[in-house]
Amino acid sequence: MSRISLSCAALILSISGMAAETPSITGVWKADLDASNFGRMKPSAYVMIIQQQGNTIRETIGDTGMMGAYRSSFTFSTSAPDNRNSWRGTPMHSKAQWTEGSLSVDSRLAGPRGMTMHDKYSLSADGNTLTIERTTTREGKDITQTIVLTRQPDEAGEPLRQPEAAASQQFKNVKLLGEMPASKFLDTMSVFTVALGEHCEFCHVERDFASDDKKEKTIARHMIEMTHTANEQTFEGRSEVQCYTCHRGDKKPLSTPE
Repeated sequence: MSRISLSCAALILSISGMAAETPSITGVWKADLDASNFGRMKPSAYVMIIQQQGNTIRETIGDTGMMGAYRSSFTFSTSAPDNRNSWRGTPMHSKAQWTEGSLSVDSRLAGPRGMTMHDKYSLSADGNTLTIERTTTREGKDITQTIVLTRQPDEAGEPLRQPEAAASQQFKNVKLLGEMPASKFLDTMSVFTVALGEHCEFCHVERDFASDDKKEKTIARHMIEMTHTANEQTFEGRSEVQCYTCHRGDKKPLSTPE
C-alpha cells in the first residue's frame, strides 16, 4: 500500500473517531425563560443538574410553578434497552441513545392515557447552551416544548442538593402524608388521578386545593388510611395495596366480576 493510501486511511479513521465522540452535558443548567417555550405550564424558575459518566446520564431537575417548588430525578443509560423511571409519579419506560451528537430519549408512560415523550438534547458548539426539544403525545395530540438552558457555576445547583421541604410546609391543610417531601406528595396526587382515571378537580375545588368542600376529598382521605392500614397489618409496611389495586383507572371499583 502506498504512503498516500496509508495517509488517507489514517485520516478517515481520525475523522470517524471524532464523529464517534459524544459531547459532555455534565453541569448545572438554568433555563432562559424568555428563550424557552414551556407552553401553558411556564415555570418561574427551572434548574437542572446533569451528571454524565460513560453511558449513564443522571438528571436532577428543580422547577417552580403554580404548585410551588418541585423536584424530579431521572437516570438513563444509552447501553440499556429499557430505562425505568417515574414521571410525576407515573411509571415510565425510556430508550436513550446518542445520534449525530445529540441525545435522544424516547419514553412511554403507564396508564390509560397512552402518553409518550420524545426529548432531544443538543449542545451548542461552545458548550454553554443546552437545548431540549420535547414532543409529548397524549390521546393522539402532540404538544411541543423547547427548553433553552445556559451553563451555570457549580454553586448554582446547591439548593437542589439540599433536603426538600415537607408537603405540610409547602401546602395548606395537609392532614395526611404531610411528612412526605413536597415533590413526592405531588407525585402521589398524580398517581391518584391515574388510578381513578380522573383529573385533580374530581377531589379538589378548582384553584382552591386546600378547600374541604368536596365530599370526594374526604372519601380520598379515608381511602388513604384504609390502604395504609392494609399495608401495615398485612405487608409489613410495604406499599403493596394502592388506589390502583382496586380502581384500575375507574372512579368506582368493582367488587364483583363483570
